[in-house]
Amino acid sequence: MPTPTSSPFVSVLAVPLALVVACGSGDAGELEPDPEPLRVAVVMPLPEDGGGLPNLEWAIENINAAGGVADRPLALDYFDPGDHDLPTLAAELAEDDEHVAVIGPAGSAALAEVADLFVAADKPIISTTSTSDDLLRAYGGKGAIWRTRESDIAQTELLVRYARDGGAERITLLTSLDLAGYTFFTWFGFFARELGFADDDVELVALSSQEPCGARLIEALDTAPDVLFVAPGSPAEMECVARGLPPEGAPRPRVVFADTGLDPSTLAQLGPAAVGLEGFTGAGDEAFEAAFRERFPGDRLAPHGPSEYDAVLIVAYGLERSGGRSGAALIEGIKDAVDGNDTLATAGPELAGITATLASLRAGERPALRGASGPLVFEPDLYMDLAASTYAHYVIDGDGLTTGARFSTADPTFLTSHGAFARPSGAPPDADQSSWTPGVAKTDTWALIAALSTGFSNYRHQADALQQYQLLRGMGIDDDHIVLIVADDLAGAPENGLPGAIRNAPEGDDLYAGAEIDYRLGLRGSELASVLRGEVTETTPIVISPSESSDVYVYLAGHGGAAGIPIGAVTAEDGLAGGDDVFSPELLRDSLCTLAAEQRYRRAFVVIESCYAGVFGEASYGGLERGCGDADDETPLEGAVLLTAANAREVSYAGAYDHEVPAWVNDAFSRNFADNLALSPGRSLADVFADTYRATAGSHPSAYNLAHAGRLGQVSVAELLSP
Repeated sequence: MPTPTSSPFVSVLAVPLALVVACGSGDAGELEPDPEPLRVAVVMPLPEDGGGLPNLEWAIENINAAGGVADRPLALDYFDPGDHDLPTLAAELAEDDEHVAVIGPAGSAALAEVADLFVAADKPIISTTSTSDDLLRAYGGKGAIWRTRESDIAQTELLVRYARDGGAERITLLTSLDLAGYTFFTWFGFFARELGFADDDVELVALSSQEPCGARLIEALDTAPDVLFVAPGSPAEMECVARGLPPEGAPRPRVVFADTGLDPSTLAQLGPAAVGLEGFTGAGDEAFEAAFRERFPGDRLAPHGPSEYDAVLIVAYGLERSGGRSGAALIEGIKDAVDGNDTLATAGPELAGITATLASLRAGERPALRGASGPLVFEPDLYMDLAASTYAHYVIDGDGLTTGARFSTADPTFLTSHGAFARPSGAPPDADQSSWTPGVAKTDTWALIAALSTGFSNYRHQADALQQYQLLRGMGIDDDHIVLIVADDLAGAPENGLPGAIRNAPEGDDLYAGAEIDYRLGLRGSELASVLRGEVTETTPIVISPSESSDVYVYLAGHGGAAGIPIGAVTAEDGLAGGDDVFSPELLRDSLCTLAAEQRYRRAFVVIESCYAGVFGEASYGGLERGCGDADDETPLEGAVLLTAANAREVSYAGAYDHEVPAWVNDAFSRNFADNLALSPGRSLADVFADTYRATAGSHPSAYNLAHAGRLGQVSVAELLSP
């Protein structure tokens, strides 16, 4: 199809490159005849006609029409991943000298599969479709990994804001738990709390990887939301949900799709089943979208079209800054280019803007970059992701998909506009609500520390538990006063890049050496309760044995859900499902009530690291705040307090990824909490909790039973954790 000559994005293909004027250091010059191009590999599915990807080709044409980069043209080489083994292809491209950078592959899962290869090789790889926040946390700041998208943290906030601003009172999220949907699962409850929704009016339902979507869709609809948000992991899941909904006109909530799994061709095939659905899709710069319509009449701009165009731009601008050099020099060149903030009147993604931007970069200036998706401003220090983006709301009616209102996450009222990883905006709860004081002086401390998950993928839970164990040992508490329960399947695991060692932070100390493990997770939930109650049985020969003058410290980590923490859970889906063997809120409360009735603790301090950990505190789930006794004779649990990584509607958040291990080696709340405990023995527990609360992104660390716990502002770390 001929390119309309009136478009400001047109490429001057008729002009030979050798005759295109290039500016270097402010002086006009010409490219050498037939210079060798700088080559970029593209690892993306290709159109059925075998041609290239239109937005990438468009960007290349404009860059070369603007004089190329570093006095050389830019060229693309395509590799359809369907024709290759992805890890093998990625390993070859990461190490070859022929390609300066790679664009692709499609999706977060594919990027996760190959990212380490490019980090090790110091070669830039730019994803145009990946939006998982796990990858931002794992690779942000590493330099080699770039995405011309913003992570889905911001889109999750947009969804919740859209519901609130539309007057919704009850909201439910139905989401995939794969990398495409997990960000929504992780952040939905957090933003709901931040934006004023009552906890009881927020529900999360996970699509199961083991069964069709129907049962989970019914479960989500049964929560009776005003708005049902859906974050499918694939077009197939999107189609399954759309076809399973009651037809338009029948009683049903508004159904709003996130852009995960969005495939316009799938929507077109749904026919009447899609009518009435709405959602959000990534949007480009309005001038770019208009130019696209002019250049490709009748074609719809693909959701990732602007991101593809921008991937070429940031490679080109980085190469201009690096003088055409690849590797680490190109990574630094891209950073230097996107850090520019000088206003350039003609800058933009069109030919004139590209020409002006390249000339400014060649002259050593620092222009503010603008691409097809808007300003090319990246997360400070992390660089990897765009700091803000634009979304368009769409509805599906008899005429198909129609876009309407546009929303920018750069809006300063967005929590994520101040940084991708939003933290609680309010003050932590008052930890001095109670006047209760212990009746006796302290004589000793007994501790129960347990990581209740299994498998290398849950490395962080055992590492967090070992960090707590070593902290207590460092405070002088003897092993015979600590019961340590872990699966103990990490140190010798074949996946462990540091055989025999376990650590809780990148480049951290080995926490496994010298640890005396009492149980290797062969216990059931009821047996864990026996250990806590001090009941010696055939299966629980080692228990804590506190007295009236003992402080009891409990730390539990694992995958959680509304029922508690399943023993031996491997995945977040396992945690949500619960199952037959769960350490429940009732078991924790009953155990503490037994100790209280028998006067076998002076003060009890419980810390739980899991998704939905707040269920262990809330009375409605049978948690600590229900107290002891039956419904007609409830007695408060005096002297007991519970701190949790999240409330009863939120997900706990993994913290740091260690590429040497390779694994997530801590949870954000637990690592913040441990660091604050270790900061000074004279700090109060109230200060420890408050600082942990403020430092933890993605959840609201919560405290329960504060009305009966005593004044934590008057209790020091040394008092609680002294031998």
